[in-house]
Amino acid sequence: MIRRFSTADVLGRTAIVALGISTALWSAPTAAQPVEESDAVLDVIVVTARKKAESMQRTPIAITAVTAEEIQARSFASITDIGSFTPNVSLSAGATDIGGAVNAVFFIRGIGQLDYALTSDPGVGMYVDGVYLGRAQGAVMELSDIAQVEVLKGPQGTLYGKNTMGGAINVTTADPGREFGGRIGVTMGEDERINFDGYVDAPLGDTMGARFALSYRSQEGFQKRPFANDDKSGEEGTLVSRVKFVWAPSDQTRVVLSGDYTRIRADANTVWITQNLNTLAGPPNLVALWNGLVGIPSGMPYTADVTSVDPRVNNGTYPMRLEFDGGGVSLKIEHQFDAFLLRSISSYRAIDSRNQRDMDGSPADFGYADYRDEQWQISQEFNLIGSAFDGKLDWTAGAYYFKEDAESDWTVGLAAGLYPALEALPGPIIPFAPGINLGGAGNPFNLLMELVDLYSPSLKTNSYAAFLELEWHATDALSFIAGVRYTRDEKDFGFTQSGILSGVVDPGFPVSASESWNDISPRFGIKYQASEDVLLYASVAKGYKAGSYTARPSDAIAAALSYDPEELWAYEGGIKSDLFDRRVRLNGAVFYYDYKDLQQQTNQVPPGGAGPAQYTDNIGSATIWGVEADLTFLVTSRFTLFGSVGYLNSEYDEASEVLTGVGLDTPLVKAPKWSATAAAQYIHPMAGGDLLMRVDYSYVSENFPNARATAQLRQEAHSLVNARMAWTSPQEDWTVAVYGKNIFDEKYVANGFDVSEFVAYFLGIPSEPRELGAQIIKRF
Repeated sequence: MIRRFSTADVLGRTAIVALGISTALWSAPTAAQPVEESDAVLDVIVVTARKKAESMQRTPIAITAVTAEEIQARSFASITDIGSFTPNVSLSAGATDIGGAVNAVFFIRGIGQLDYALTSDPGVGMYVDGVYLGRAQGAVMELSDIAQVEVLKGPQGTLYGKNTMGGAINVTTADPGREFGGRIGVTMGEDERINFDGYVDAPLGDTMGARFALSYRSQEGFQKRPFANDDKSGEEGTLVSRVKFVWAPSDQTRVVLSGDYTRIRADANTVWITQNLNTLAGPPNLVALWNGLVGIPSGMPYTADVTSVDPRVNNGTYPMRLEFDGGGVSLKIEHQFDAFLLRSISSYRAIDSRNQRDMDGSPADFGYADYRDEQWQISQEFNLIGSAFDGKLDWTAGAYYFKEDAESDWTVGLAAGLYPALEALPGPIIPFAPGINLGGAGNPFNLLMELVDLYSPSLKTNSYAAFLELEWHATDALSFIAGVRYTRDEKDFGFTQSGILSGVVDPGFPVSASESWNDISPRFGIKYQASEDVLLYASVAKGYKAGSYTARPSDAIAAALSYDPEELWAYEGGIKSDLFDRRVRLNGAVFYYDYKDLQQQTNQVPPGGAGPAQYTDNIGSATIWGVEADLTFLVTSRFTLFGSVGYLNSEYDEASEVLTGVGLDTPLVKAPKWSATAAAQYIHPMAGGDLLMRVDYSYVSENFPNARATAQLRQEAHSLVNARMAWTSPQEDWTVAVYGKNIFDEKYVANGFDVSEFVAYFLGIPSEPRELGAQIIKRF
């Protein structure tokens, strides 16, 4: 049985780790260096941000690249860990309403998407081995058997397509090795943390190799639930398997067949009532009506004193279960002809997800949600990559097709028991509005209070695209870039809504609607290689986020209304430099965004409607500008310093506070003004091997996880500190490590949802707590 650490253990072991790292850093040589130190240089990082392999320092795009070695050295386990330590980037889980622990809330430079619903397209594109993940569900992926993660900042529409206005995350999984070998790792830590991971490389003849990888992450939850049999939510129970076959029958041809599967079974979801305004005396809202007819008679009214203000405690009783199955297969074929490279990427992916969440944080059983989502997608992409005119012109051309079929069944319960209580009254004795009295068996007005509903949206999407990018080398140092992408999106939407208890389908449902959109997204750029180690670049690019339909419309007329795409024009300039004999890497960028047609939830009279309704519309425009810089300093071959900083200024130019609750002074979602990181890494020779010691620090200033910037959901400025100490044997076949994540146990609102307009409380998703652990790795 794994020992659970006490608070004293945590503080003591943290102090030991911190002391060991600080001692090593202070004792790191800074004056007299061994002779070989003069030859120490920073590694060349190869990226595929432009659909071809090239040095990151020669690529005219703002990129943060995290290699497999860095993933291990920083104890990163999930894609969200990378977001916590990258300026102007937020990669988190959980979302509007019941977004579960596997659903992505990704923002880059203030552009992203809160709502994970199948009708809502992301603002940051997620790609795994060149395959686009069409939905937020499942995009919070484990970093098991990953070769590299590239965070591309700014619109990537020319080469990557729609829904990359904020940027793209390009994940590359590990290839098979040329020889038989593998790895087995075990991690143990607080709250019964136990992880297993490993892979095996198996050569299959002279031209083929295979890689089989498996990982399992398990941990007890961190949020106590005293009224749910003392269970805990925030658990982990994730199984990830990958397989990859690589066949290279000749130097010109390469075929890669990949498959992956993720299974999650855990009480993973968490919720925190950041503030509850309800009392027995009011306010006069839905809660007060429910208390009078259900809560007080049952002996458990819903008031502030039955919810917890502690983010690590949830007094609710409804399950917080996450069940997720997802995965896919892809086939990549590349052949190098004399004049160009031909690449084909074919893929199929599917997900089946269920999220359950207590929505009131109390034993009163006032609110709950149970969401089922299913989606499958196929995609086909062709690339042609070549050069002409004796290498003066590099070109990339391609065509893309994407098809998906998605449907959901969402059960949302508020004021459970209110409808039967109204039906049991002797007559219509409760005045609700002029001419409307509630109560009495068969009273049709009672249906207004049947808030235990089943929402069933469905979406079919077909997307077609063609693109071309040219790079003209005017001189050995100066190049001009021009690209364009044409996209056509076609969507068929269906929606129905019914009361679960009465079985009555709401008036006007079911709804069916279809719409299509066309877009042309150009990109223009210039890059100047000022010296062998200094690149200057500038670009102008358009970003495009697809139009769609409202995920949760309030009536049938609103459900049938589509909203148009968002549009972004981005202007960026940057520098990439390796200085002082390639011991210092300094990269920076400045950018300005003109953001139009923001898709926002509104409360207005829809065309053809008789009264106000809630639905998504294109209302608002914004301006975003900022600065980024990152530094790597190889002090010695064993001692490296890292640092980065981001500044982000975002403001609305056009907004309607009456219709959306968003005014000109409202900050944009997930757009902190300041974010910064710092790290130090020292590798000390020890017992014939190497002892790696690393500490990472990140800072994020105040920001808001919801569009209205609700004060009760404010994410306060916070800092995170991680550390790792790992010894690797002389033959590099063993590694033993200890680590700490969020060492100072920062507590903050990771995401949130404002339901105060209806029920006078606010839902937040709490940050994860401190974790200390140990790891052992065997390579063979």
